[in-house]
Parts: sequence; C-alpha cells; structure tokens
Amino acid sequence: MPSCATLVAAWLFLVLWASIANLHSAELPPLPPPTRAATESKPRFEDFAGSDACARCHQREFDLWKTSTHGRAGGKPGEATIIARFDGQPLRFKDAVVVPTTNQQGGPVFRMQFEDSTRMELRVEAAVGGGHMQGGGTQSFFTRFADGTVRFLPFDFIRRENVWFVQLRRDLTWVPVSQEISLATDLANWPPHRVLGTATEFSNCQNCHGSQVSLRYDVPNRRYETRYHSLTINCESCHGPGKRHIEIVSRPGFEKQTDIGMTPLATLSKDASLQVCFQCHAKKDAIREEDYLPGADLENYFSLKQSMLGNSPFLVDGRVRSFDYQGNHLFSDCYLNGSMTCVDCHEPHGQGYRDVFSRKLVGRFDNGQCTGCHASKALAPERHSHHARDSAGNQCVSCHMPYLQHQGVGGHLVYSRSDHSIPIPRPVFDQQLGIENACQKCHRDKDLAWQSGKVKEWYGETKLHHTAIASLVKARSESDPLAAAKLLLQPDVKHPMAQAAGLGVWMEKFLRPDAAPDAEAVRRLKDLARNTDLDIKALALTALHLGSDQSVELRTFLADQLKSLGSREEAIRNRWAIAADTVGSAAAARGDLAGAIRCLEKSLEIVPGNHVTLSHLALAKLKSGDATAAAAYLRQAIALKPHKAVLHFQLAQTHAQQGRIPEAIQSLEEGLKFSPDDPNAQRMLQLLRGQ
Repeated sequence: MPSCATLVAAWLFLVLWASIANLHSAELPPLPPPTRAATESKPRFEDFAGSDACARCHQREFDLWKTSTHGRAGGKPGEATIIARFDGQPLRFKDAVVVPTTNQQGGPVFRMQFEDSTRMELRVEAAVGGGHMQGGGTQSFFTRFADGTVRFLPFDFIRRENVWFVQLRRDLTWVPVSQEISLATDLANWPPHRVLGTATEFSNCQNCHGSQVSLRYDVPNRRYETRYHSLTINCESCHGPGKRHIEIVSRPGFEKQTDIGMTPLATLSKDASLQVCFQCHAKKDAIREEDYLPGADLENYFSLKQSMLGNSPFLVDGRVRSFDYQGNHLFSDCYLNGSMTCVDCHEPHGQGYRDVFSRKLVGRFDNGQCTGCHASKALAPERHSHHARDSAGNQCVSCHMPYLQHQGVGGHLVYSRSDHSIPIPRPVFDQQLGIENACQKCHRDKDLAWQSGKVKEWYGETKLHHTAIASLVKARSESDPLAAAKLLLQPDVKHPMAQAAGLGVWMEKFLRPDAAPDAEAVRRLKDLARNTDLDIKALALTALHLGSDQSVELRTFLADQLKSLGSREEAIRNRWAIAADTVGSAAAARGDLAGAIRCLEKSLEIVPGNHVTLSHLALAKLKSGDATAAAAYLRQAIALKPHKAVLHFQLAQTHAQQGRIPEAIQSLEEGLKFSPDDPNAQRMLQLLRGQ
C-alpha cells in the first residue's frame, strides 16, 4: 500500500499536469466576435443626378469632360463610337466561325456557328473603350444575359493592330484570333462569365467600366438586376452623388452655407485625392459583397494592398508584373517623399496635361510636368538628360516614365502604359526583372553594357533603391527565416506598399499554420499590427493569428487589437479573414490540406458565416476525404446565401462523389432555379439523370 507521502506527491503531479493542460486549452482567451457595426452613411443609386444636371452650372467643365476619354469611355451602340470591324468578315477558330456583323436594325451582333452546326447570335448591348489609349487602345463588348447580368464577350478589338483578339485560358495572355485556337476550350471567357459589377460567383470588372454600376440579386424574381447611370465615366464618378448638392445650390442664399452637399475635391489630402482616382486606376480587391458607389469610403469596400499576398501584380520595385493601372504611383519617390497626386499632372475634366501650378501643358511629353517641382532641371535640361534639346531623350518621361508592356498581356499585342513608379534608368536591374529599360526604347542597336556604361558615365554610381525595396530585392534569395524576417518585416520604414509586399512574401515563404515563428518575427509582426494602414495592420494580424496564436499572451494581443478597431472593425476583419482564406487556399494547392483547413477555420473565427470561406473549407474537407463535413459546411453556406447557385452546384458535386445521386440531382435542380443557363450544371444534370 503506497505511503501518505507518495499519495500526496501523486496528487500534486495530477494537479500540476491538469493546470498545464488547462493552460494550453481552456485558458486561451477567445477572440471577441464581431460587434454590430454602426450604421454607415453611404450613397444610394437614387442619389446620383447624371452629368447633364451638372452642365447647368458647370458648362465649361462639362464641355471639357464631354470630349475627354472619360466622356467617351463607352455606351450603347449609337452612343459609343464603334471602332471594331463589324463588317461581316469571319473570325475563324478551330471549332467555330464567328461573324461580327450588324442586324436588320443596324446594331452590332456576333453570329456564331460551331462545328456541330449549332448556331448562336449574341447582340451587343454596349461597348467599352474606344481605342483611346496611347500605348495600345482596345474595345470590348458585352451582352445582357437572361439572368439579368451584363457579361463581357470574349471577342475584343485592338486599334493599332486592327485585329480581333481573345484571352487564352492557359496563361491569360492576349492573342489574335486564329484557327489554332478552340473557342470552346481555349478561351478564358467562354462561356461568358465576366460580369459588369461585383459578385463573388463571377469574375468581374467591379465598378470601373461605367458610372454607378450596381449588381444585386433580386431574390423574389430569381434574377440579377444590373443598373448603371452611364457607361461613360461621369462627373459623379469622381465628385460623388450630386442630387443633394443640386438641391442646396438651387436655394437662394446657398453661398453663405458651409455645407453645399458635396466635398470640393481640391480640398482633399494627398491620399484622399489619390483614392478618388484609385476607384478605377489601381489594382483593388473587393473585401465585401455589396455595391460600391462613389462617395462611399473606398477602403470599406476594397483593399489596395491585399493583392501583395499571393500572385502580386507588382514586380519587386513596383513596376507592373501582370495587368494593372496606375496604382504603382504609390511606389514613387514623388509620392513617398513629395505631395504628388494624379491631378498634379492630369487635368481632371478634359484629361489634358498640366503642371503642379495647374498651368496647361502642350501634351503628355511636356517637361513641365516634372520641372514644375524639379525647377533646376528646366534651366538647361540637356545637361541633365545628355540628349539634344528637341530629341525624345530630352523628355523627362522618356527616361522616368517609359511606356512598358504589361507582362500579363503577353507579347503578341501592344499594350503598354506609362510607368507611374517613376524610377530612374537601371539597365542591368531592369533586365533582371524582364523589363525593357528606358534606354532600349531608343537605343535598340546598343547592348546592355553600352547602356549601363552611359548611365554610369553621365550620373556616376546608380542611386540606391529605397531601403525597403533594397531589402525586398535581397530577401528574394534568403532562405533563413530569421534573416528573412529582418528584411521583409519592417515596421519603421516609410513605404506602405513595400511593407505590405514584405508581409506578403514572408507569409508565402515562411508562414505555416500553428508553427510559431521566432520571437524576433513575432515582435516585428506585432509592431506592424499597430500600423494605421488598414492593409498592413490586417496582414500582420493575419500572420500572428495563423502562425503563433497558441499562447495566452498572443491571443490576448489579438483580442485587444480587435477590441480597439472602432469604426474600422469591419474593414479590418474582412481583410484579415480574406488573407487567412488566401493562405489556406495556397496551402491546399501545395497539398497541405490540414494546414488549409486550419487557416480556413481561423478565417471563420474572424468573420463567421462567410459563405465563400465555407465553400473553400468544404472543398478542402472533400479533398481530405471527409465528404460528410464538406456537405455540412455547404449546407451552412446555402442557409446564409440560398440564391448562390454555385453553392448548390458544389453540394451536388459533393453528393455525386459520395455516390448519393438523388441528392446530387436535387441540388443541381435547386441551383438551376437561380442560374438556369449554367451550361456545366445542365450537362452534369443530364449525365446524372442518364445513370
């Protein structure tokens, strides 16, 4: 029989063990659930008056806008100038012939005949683009589907080459139509699935190709409602809703009022001014499924830096990697160390060019754009440029804002845009990035050594990159986690885009779910999590949550951060949850299903009931062999969003994989009530019914 001392020792051991076990489980503080968001004041579709209403008082600005590329951005046939050849000349694919022509009413149509003799006619609802852009102008077309969506057609036209082109599914590059291409299997957008407006179940062009674009699902009528005021880019796209402003200024004595119903854009801060343009001219990711209308807070609807996690659209120094607009201005010294906004160079109504003092310039290549700030260079510009006064090489933008081909477009068609990261020429470095450097634009007969030699001869040793960019460059070859953390996680640098990029790279290369990083990385992540930038803060919180929240101290830190978010809680939670979903999806893609499931579960901890994440979690569960759990998650998602046909179709596939054919058929039939034209679901239903 054990002694009393032995029993006491055993009892103490059990108490100690229980307390340790409790420390690692029950005592981890829960993260607070989302609070009920305060009612957000946001514009309604009915609050917009249209550009004609603005002309009554602002005729000069209206006349400038009317002939600008914004004023001619698109419209229905008859409103928009059609530059494409609807001349009856056939476009021949491997398996189909498409004839751009006109119908009896003179409207443009695409008449299609497939190799199985199936015929189809697609009427052009409207066109966007008019071949306006200097570096390669295109025109796209869309049609209205029976479900109420307005969808982009896969046949586009480019002005310079004067050819029809398509986007390939395999690499998303653009190529001219040819008989080597299968319409049915090779095109990225066939059947048409890219819609006007923002919806999670479609690829989309968001709110950019039109004014006040609204896409919502009408549940009682089981169809989408697509609305827009115009397919031009109208006055209210920048200024916000105008009806209240018109009502106020129509009353006598309005001049004495401080509130005129509209914020004068000239009074905005640097970043607020840029965000007006970044509504369209930036790479942005939707963080909530709700119509965005001008005048609302852009950061409550879109993230400008979330794309740094995953397949970033930017190269390491901010040049465009894939397909983007002018958001890389945020990498420029003119932004980081100056006050430069878009309207310092671009006159916003007529879209001509001006200097920082609003003086009109001759055109896009006028040195006044730069010498308004860099005045010393205007005294003898050829001394700085080392090129003759009247040559292209003496134009500031030739060296500092060259037109660069968007790499994601490929090399078959010219689609280049002026480089808004405003770099200095670095021929060797640019070649390492796969970029045609500024010197090559004119000196194609000279090799890289000659180009580099001239730069060194004229300017000495090349100016160093910004510290944050230099760290990103160095980190590309760094495999040690601690060394990489010191390079990539930089709380104190003044470069928000590079900070977000560093977080994205570190999370991709070194973050593994619940594999706590070292203390130095955690310290840096915590400092970044205190950043006032919403994207940086959210990415850092995500990294801590996914990688190292299994201690009381870190869980408490995350909980405290959530409690302190105030009015920005929803915006940060949405970014955080989407980032966790992104990391989880990447883990699933490399075969780490356990890690993927953990990340997706944590995403739902931040934003419970996100139907997209539930769908992704269901897929990960299905791949891991747990079809029962997959079906349960999909049923949760359907309960939240019963009109999302894609969820019913995913549940049907899950049932089919389980061999539960009647349930699969039932789910397909339910989904087809909401999306009756889905060809893949129709095909699957036919196959299952034939079993």
